[in-house]
Amino acid sequence: MTGTAVRDAAGWLDNRFALPEPRFRLLCLPFAGGSATFYADWAPLFSSTVELVPVQLPGRGALMGLPPAASIAEMADAIAPVAAASDVPVALYGHSMGAIVAFEVARRLQAAGRAPVHLFVSGRPGPRIVRPERPVSDLPRAEFVAMLRDYGAADPEILDNDGLLDVLIPMMRADFRAVETYRRPAGPPLECPVSAWAGLDDEEAGPDLMRLWEEETTGAFRLDCLPGGHFFLLDHHERIVTAVHRRLEAGR
Repeated sequence: MTGTAVRDAAGWLDNRFALPEPRFRLLCLPFAGGSATFYADWAPLFSSTVELVPVQLPGRGALMGLPPAASIAEMADAIAPVAAASDVPVALYGHSMGAIVAFEVARRLQAAGRAPVHLFVSGRPGPRIVRPERPVSDLPRAEFVAMLRDYGAADPEILDNDGLLDVLIPMMRADFRAVETYRRPAGPPLECPVSAWAGLDDEEAGPDLMRLWEEETTGAFRLDCLPGGHFFLLDHHERIVTAVHRRLEAGR
């Protein structure tokens, strides 16, 4: 814990896909500026044994009225107690910023004696690497919006709507600032298996950088590479879900 007041994250979990008797609960963390809806298409692809729980970070979607988190630690401090209260084993998936949030939640769960059964990550180098090399959170508005277009995740209709941008840009800046200021704290590696995916054309987190996640676990590590750039998982989510499901069921 960071020593600051911990926010109540009970309302951050999107429980639309709750199952009666799951064997595993998979918490999914979004990229910077992203929302829980990013993972909605994954839910029907899992069997009745894996319950998908997208995490809605404050400042977007149904939590638009809440101030965004100021740091990765603030996000993880809030999410970890809710995850620890799960009545079934928890696994974590995070893409880009979400990978670091998932990692920090996993560290907190392990320290509390409630280690996750698996950490799945994509789109973000191992946490010992500082990213991005060039801060973007304080860019002038026009340059910031141009960066979001290049980023490739934001809906062009949103980026063309000045009124909506007035509402969303503060949250997006906060997310990018959280990434820019993150530094991996000292501490032991994870004990759970870690699975990583890399886009072959991802300039931010290609295969060599994603391989650095192997340093973060004493458990099994696996890296899979798929065609595409930073958001390669948009075209390959069925393949990723299949792998996640199989590895959870196999316990490795």
